[in-house]
Amino acid sequence: MKWIVTCKETSMLASRAMDERLPFADRLALRMHLAICENCARFNRQLQEMRRLFRVETGADEDVAPGLTSEARQRIETEMQKKLGA
Repeated sequence: MKWIVTCKETSMLASRAMDERLPFADRLALRMHLAICENCARFNRQLQEMRRLFRVETGADEDVAPGLTSEARQRIETEMQKKLGA
């Protein structure tokens, strides 16, 4: 990832950051852009606030799939790690 990113790239990084841990270079580029771009910083805050409100409204918490057994959760986590590592 390049060090200077556009607003469009920043919005995509901010969105991805909500779902996954970004690589160091992407996190750094995102933070640098958010520090200098008021509009993107506002967009990022809005994303975070929408996520927070969704959790409050739906009662969602860490346990988003309460019907899964611990074994099923472990299998899913293992498969996700395999795919992310590839």
